[in-house]
Amino acid sequence: MNKEINIDLKRCLKAILHNWWLIVIIGIIFFSLAYLLTENNSRQDEYTAETTIYSASDYSVLTLYSDIITSSKVSEQAANLLNIPDLNADNIKKMISFKTYSLVLGIHATSTNENHAIQVANAVAIVFIEEVNRIASNNLAHMLDEATTAELSYNKRVEQLKFRIIVTFIGVILMCIWIVLKEVFSRKVYSLSDTSLDGEINVIGVVPSFKKK
Repeated sequence: MNKEINIDLKRCLKAILHNWWLIVIIGIIFFSLAYLLTENNSRQDEYTAETTIYSASDYSVLTLYSDIITSSKVSEQAANLLNIPDLNADNIKKMISFKTYSLVLGIHATSTNENHAIQVANAVAIVFIEEVNRIASNNLAHMLDEATTAELSYNKRVEQLKFRIIVTFIGVILMCIWIVLKEVFSRKVYSLSDTSLDGEINVIGVVPSFKKK
């Protein structure tokens, strides 16, 4: 027969409040560990620019050719069009992604350099339009909006802070759980029912132990 474990929530809360200093120390330790881990992160702020393309005749055909956006051929032609030493075909290919909307196709370029993100998004869009119109043999694809600005898509400081807060919170929660478990499974007697193990044994009397102040 399994013995039920009675949990006194009030007593557990008192134990947590009594050991607040230990919880603070663990929080500081976990925050310090998270700080060291994130401080060595070499990832920089990243910017994402978007250029949108539409088709006046058949948007479904445009989405059909969307995979061309991330092809090596488009990246090479975009690199030749830009003619920037830091932007070769391999770099451009890693920067590019796309998203299909209800009526337009968005070409995204992500880079640690805001200007490069804008330039690559527009260059890839130009090359893609030329390729689609050549394959479809008509004037199918058109530029809707060129990229003029780039949004901060990855903020290093914010992400570092979020990670540190989460790790610190985890440390505090784990410490609180440990304190509660220690209190629940403690052999100390806090009530009359504890002396008889909730009626499992007969108790004639109880001799209390007092600590001299």
